Amino acid sequence: MTAGVRRSSDLTALRPLNVEYCYGDVTEPETLDDMVAGVDYVIHNAGLVKARRKEAFFRVNQQGTEYLLQAILKRNPQVKRVVCVSSQAAAGPSAVGRAVTEDDPARPMTTYGRSKLAGEQAALAFADRLKVAIVRPPGVYGPGDRGLLGFFRAVNNGIKPYLGDVDRRLQLVHVDDLCRGIMLAATSAPKSGEVYFIAESRSYSMTELIGILETASGKKARALRLPASVFRAVAAVSELAVKAIGGTPMLTREKANELLASWEVSTARASRDLGFESHISFEQGATETYDWYRRAGWLK
Repeated sequence: MTAGVRRSSDLTALRPLNVEYCYGDVTEPETLDDMVAGVDYVIHNAGLVKARRKEAFFRVNQQGTEYLLQAILKRNPQVKRVVCVSSQAAAGPSAVGRAVTEDDPARPMTTYGRSKLAGEQAALAFADRLKVAIVRPPGVYGPGDRGLLGFFRAVNNGIKPYLGDVDRRLQLVHVDDLCRGIMLAATSAPKSGEVYFIAESRSYSMTELIGILETASGKKARALRLPASVFRAVAAVSELAVKAIGGTPMLTREKANELLASWEVSTARASRDLGFESHISFEQGATETYDWYRRAGWLK
């Protein structure tokens, strides 16, 4: 197994695994030929999730995808499958009471989401020459994840962050379920060019999610209710302050709008075509994730 990594990559999580490293960068096409030559499957999981400039998202998430697929077509056109890991952000949020399906028109609401959709389109342009599949996970959590660490940390510190409408629906996926879904997309997708949502089979209200986190933490927490307007204001101040000191903000006005939306998907196509069914409920996964965070020293 070969892991394509940048020279600047943090390899801590990969070191215990039996993998070879091949150094390259999806924004530098001259570095990609050796990375893709001779492999049976390519899992494209490189992506940019935060940036100071909008152009950077598209340079990595769109142009980088195109460069990678060009290298595969040039050096390894017989590859069995290329799986591009996108995001539910590319599809956009769900309407109240209705899960998004892969056939719905994409309505991304952030620059990140628009760049991931552009990356999907770049990959699908090769679907008549390479066997391509797209997977769209929602919020990913589990051991080693930092994306949702803030929510776990808040509840662990005794705060239940109720943001905006607490009845909106959210869907997540444990990292182990996502990995299984990716492998099924690589080995079981019936045809090239298909898109799949990979997620836990059920959604949760914000109230349910926070309640599960409180139980999993083993600690009592107090509710902190932030109306949508207040949370957007906090995000605006955070974004401007971090940019003012030359940093890259994680909480932006766009991100606030994303966090305040409903995110519910249908996994019916993945079930039908790939045989994918989620194995890990949020109740189980949240407890496991808290345990890992504490063993790793990320939480006390």
